[in-house]
Amino acid sequence: MILFRKVQILEFEPPSVSEPTDVLVWEAGEGEHAGTIAKIGQNLYEQYPQAKVAGEGGYLSAGLVCSHTHLYSALARGMLVAIKPSKDFAQLLDHLWWRLDRAIDPEILHASALAGCADALKAGVTSLVDHHAGPECIDGSLSIIREAYEQTGVRGILCYETTDRNGLEGARAGVAENLRFAREVDAIRAFGRKPLVEVSIGAHASFTVGQETLEALADAVRQTGRGLHIHLAEDKFDAVDARHRFGKDPVERMEAAGALNERSIIGHGVWLSPSEIEIMNARDAFLAHNARSNMNNAVGYNHNLPSFRNVVLGTDGMGADMLEEFKFAVFRHRESQGPWWPGDFLKVLHRGNRLIQRYFAQDFSPDFPGFGTVREGAPADLVLWDYDPPTPLTGENIAGHMAFGMSSRSARTVMVAGSIRILDHRPLFDDVQIQSFARIQAIRLWRRMEAR
Repeated sequence: MILFRKVQILEFEPPSVSEPTDVLVWEAGEGEHAGTIAKIGQNLYEQYPQAKVAGEGGYLSAGLVCSHTHLYSALARGMLVAIKPSKDFAQLLDHLWWRLDRAIDPEILHASALAGCADALKAGVTSLVDHHAGPECIDGSLSIIREAYEQTGVRGILCYETTDRNGLEGARAGVAENLRFAREVDAIRAFGRKPLVEVSIGAHASFTVGQETLEALADAVRQTGRGLHIHLAEDKFDAVDARHRFGKDPVERMEAAGALNERSIIGHGVWLSPSEIEIMNARDAFLAHNARSNMNNAVGYNHNLPSFRNVVLGTDGMGADMLEEFKFAVFRHRESQGPWWPGDFLKVLHRGNRLIQRYFAQDFSPDFPGFGTVREGAPADLVLWDYDPPTPLTGENIAGHMAFGMSSRSARTVMVAGSIRILDHRPLFDDVQIQSFARIQAIRLWRRMEAR
């Protein structure tokens, strides 16, 4: 068993801060309750002297969730590759990102996944929802990423972003990879184990997905019981293309094909219409808002955020620092003179746990408290923060402290499924080797891009 001593529990929804208390965790491998919170109370160290102490003092919260990312972009940081100037978003995809994903091979993929997972854990992120592409490395690619998740110890949801842009054969291979990996995850449960990684059904964007491919994706959603994970209306071009070629808005296309459900993840949605938002809300689907990426790509601002039922936060591949993403989301919204305040975005950040729960709830008892809370029986995906505020920290002002004070550097100890992954700021995986391997593969990636 593992013990956190005299910690103050931070709950994000509804926000609250407890008095100092002890939190006892069933460690990974400790029977049917392994990986969950065993007990919360005073002086538990005296009752469980054999428990390993993971930290004393500070603030303990549920781990953060990155609800949409691209781990293949982990090796793009500081990229030394000649990129043509781009006059719009479509050209940027062609000149940069589609060149990058075509250059990915198994070693590059493994290195980028390891580096991205390691960075996430160091930032207090315990769950990563990845949206992968690599048209020259499709078959088995999700298993390579799964290996990186398990090697570092992060929880997550994976998919392959199916697209027609490399021909119908490539599209069919993308659908097949999502289906293959779904069977792989189902087999883990069939053997009585709890998977650390789940699967959604991935697609790139409406303007690169034709009708035959969309119908195949919708069929995969029905076969597997998972949700579609797709970029929609990130740029205005995607919305215009759908109306021009198919006579429907992007979300209407997905709905007509039967591809939307309560596990669906719609990335960006900047240019969705009010009627499309109504469809998403009716299906209880998630909108992944990626503030920094939208700013970086100059695709516009989503003024309709308050209209969506299930807004979650992602990074779209710009790392996995969710406290930084939270700040950008807050400040960009304030600049747009929107109605939301930091407390509203704290709900958005916390809601990523609802997404994780819809994929992993089957691994817990029906009455478990759910993800995103520090309560007895809840999953032990936890972060101990070093934050020592100069002003009082209460339930009423947690969001203000997160917007104007806390940072990922405060993440002291990080636990996923009852396994400590970061202890006193020190990774318990070989981070030095991961970063060294990543640098070698980054150079290979950049050279392969130059040849494309």
